[in-house]
Amino acid sequence: MSPASMHNKNTTQVDRHSARPVLAGVGIMALLCTLLWTGALAVDIPASQFLVLHTTLEVASIIVSMLGFGIAWHAYSSERPGNIVILGVVLFATALLDFGHTLSYAGMPDLVTPSSPGKAIAFWLPARLLVAVGLLAIALRSWRPLGTPHIRHGLMTAVLGYVALIYWLILVRPDLLPALFVPGQGLTPFKVRLEYVLVVVYGSAALLFYYRQRYRAGTPSSHASDLDLFAAAAIAGLSELFFTRYERVTDLVNATGHVYKIVSYYFIYRAVFVSSVRQPFEALHAALGKEKTRAAEQHSFVRTLDLLEEAVIELDTRGRIVSANSGWWLLIGATPTSDVSLMEHLNEEDRSAFELHFLSLATGKKDEFRGRYRFQSPARSEQWLECRFVVERAETGEICGVRGVLRDITKSYLQERHISYMALHDALTGLPNRVLLEDRIKQAIQQAARTGNHVAVCFIDLDHFKNINDAYGHKAGDALLLTLAQLLKGCLREGDTLARWGGDEFVVLLPDLHSADAVRQVAQKMVESMRQTIVLDGLSINATFSMGIAVYPDDEGEGDIDSLLARADRAMFYAKSQGRNNFQLFADMSSKGLGKKELYIQTRLAQAIRERRIAVWFQPLVAAEPLPDGRARLVGVEALARWHDPDLGWISPGSFIPMAENLGLIGELGLLVRRRAFEQFRAWRQTHPGLTLSVNISKRQLFATDFMSMLLADVEEYGLDPHALVLEITESVALMDVEFAEERLRLLAGAGFTLSIDDFGTGYASLSQLHELPISELKIDISFVRRMHSEEGRRMTQGIVSMAQALRLRTVAEGVEDEATAHVLRELGVDLLQGYHFSRPCPASELEALPLLAAGAHRSG
Repeated sequence: MSPASMHNKNTTQVDRHSARPVLAGVGIMALLCTLLWTGALAVDIPASQFLVLHTTLEVASIIVSMLGFGIAWHAYSSERPGNIVILGVVLFATALLDFGHTLSYAGMPDLVTPSSPGKAIAFWLPARLLVAVGLLAIALRSWRPLGTPHIRHGLMTAVLGYVALIYWLILVRPDLLPALFVPGQGLTPFKVRLEYVLVVVYGSAALLFYYRQRYRAGTPSSHASDLDLFAAAAIAGLSELFFTRYERVTDLVNATGHVYKIVSYYFIYRAVFVSSVRQPFEALHAALGKEKTRAAEQHSFVRTLDLLEEAVIELDTRGRIVSANSGWWLLIGATPTSDVSLMEHLNEEDRSAFELHFLSLATGKKDEFRGRYRFQSPARSEQWLECRFVVERAETGEICGVRGVLRDITKSYLQERHISYMALHDALTGLPNRVLLEDRIKQAIQQAARTGNHVAVCFIDLDHFKNINDAYGHKAGDALLLTLAQLLKGCLREGDTLARWGGDEFVVLLPDLHSADAVRQVAQKMVESMRQTIVLDGLSINATFSMGIAVYPDDEGEGDIDSLLARADRAMFYAKSQGRNNFQLFADMSSKGLGKKELYIQTRLAQAIRERRIAVWFQPLVAAEPLPDGRARLVGVEALARWHDPDLGWISPGSFIPMAENLGLIGELGLLVRRRAFEQFRAWRQTHPGLTLSVNISKRQLFATDFMSMLLADVEEYGLDPHALVLEITESVALMDVEFAEERLRLLAGAGFTLSIDDFGTGYASLSQLHELPISELKIDISFVRRMHSEEGRRMTQGIVSMAQALRLRTVAEGVEDEATAHVLRELGVDLLQGYHFSRPCPASELEALPLLAAGAHRSG
């Protein structure tokens, strides 16, 4: 018996053996079709779920089609049967039409013309017709090679022309197409008749494939793929029956038809794969040895890693490179060489740590380790690689080497470091912010407790800085702050810290002082540095500051950072009361008594709270996206405390609110503001039912034992809905005692209140902490908004907005002073805007007179 006859006989036996499960599967799917006539599939799927299901199934069919085409086209040879090439070309054209069908489905973005069921069907039918005709042509044609190699290019040109014609008709001249689907009525008779024509064509092809596989197996006209193509044609015909019966595009009948189509595509792909890949490679596998196969697999693996731009290296136990893929040499920017030590490419500062970990691998103490290390590269001054190394063992279990995978993370690492830097430093001056300052104060106090030295905290506030801003503008004010920072840094030692507290306030940390008196010399030097005329863009400015100093452990022996800062702040107020342009120590102030002005303010504050002379003003919050006519859309208001003293005039909230905290009056102040705000808000809710009210909650209020019960009682008394109330908690307060804060915040969220993180970006919250807290809103700190016109400011704000969107949190930007800033924030995706551009904080009567509130009332009504 000849080898060819032997092969045909074996093929026949295999085909008959494998035909049983295929025929059984087709039979089962045919039986399932009877569900069409029983009505069991008359179930409607929600539109949103069906759109996802439909898109998933169609994308899968497109992928299978393109895979089949790629295999058939690139596996072509003049000796191989041309039927597979025909099938591959048909699959390619079908994938293009299925792509149009997928994008045209109702609910998908419009593809040139509006998406609709009729448009989707218009792409569907030509695709199915092409597959049906292609299968029938293959069934009628014997498995022989193409006449000339150019025929396949002609076939490709023909089907591309067919696809172009279909796209032109549907997208450019849809008026030439017959109606295929009528909303509210379903499929048209014309569409149903076409589906039955497809059923006949598919059925004819299936019968021909079955006949050839059953009765002509082993002959030149038959092929091992006939069985798969029979199943593909039969199941495709069954799928078309489903598309004659559905009444709505989202019912289960339609979905089942798509599933049948995927199964049909699976058998088409099997036919292509078996003919083009599996059978040739099975013959190749019989000819190749085991070692050669392993080498091919390794080579394929290395090439894949090269595509991923990752380096793979094998080391001996001494750390010398035995082998490496091209990705390694590209990463380090060197040409391939032999007998190279990995340690030579490590940065000297990281080398000892790496050697320690590598030794643990070489000696068997560890099986793997990971890390980030700096590598020396001639192309870049700083290059970071993320590494993972694992032990390689021989069959005897003995360690024979180490395998490592390395990936260049320089860009992402530097970005992380930059973000961390920005989170801990002031945007304008580049100085440490509150978070970093408090951490350094903590470390300085811990060090002083061990050594017995002193730590001084100097609170600095520019005198009459508001007048400079009003006279010369904010740019001049910012330039002055930068100059002040440079002058102060020039007066400090290397280990001292200058931080920006906020606005025109700075804090200087002086650690490791041998005595409390040593701070006087540094303080006098700082005051003297400002006794000069500062020239900024041709403007001559004479500026001074007042400074208060508190010393650990003399003024605060417990090491409480808040208390130490509060006493430095009080000493600063005392310095202002002494004529400004000077410094005062808290110890001296205590011995002399409080400054007259500070004592007056503290006394009058308590009296003002008791006599309910603290006013509540409101500032609007508007939607980022304006109304169609261009007007701002009012969403909510924020309640703000204001105090006007008969003698001192308007006193800044930045002064009396911290003072209320220090005096223990913040609870009474918050209660007064909250109830007045609730009373006004109750009246507004009658005409503005969709309005929200934002109220600031202080640290002492949040952690008070009776806060929750009193808040709920006030809400019930004023008849308010907790869902309309937004409680703003600063980022630092939310993170200072995460477990307790989380418990309290969850109680508030459970009661229906909306929780907002105020001043976000100044507390360096981690993603995991934000995810754990039950918050719904992030209020971007004003320092980021003021930097929106710089590239760096936009990137930082975009990062906050992206993180909020990932956590499904609403974002609010405060401090919006002009339309240009509002426009940039809209583009970045911020949800709500607040600032002088829309309205300054004002009493309720003035706010009601604004067109913004009047427009809101009209819309609500």
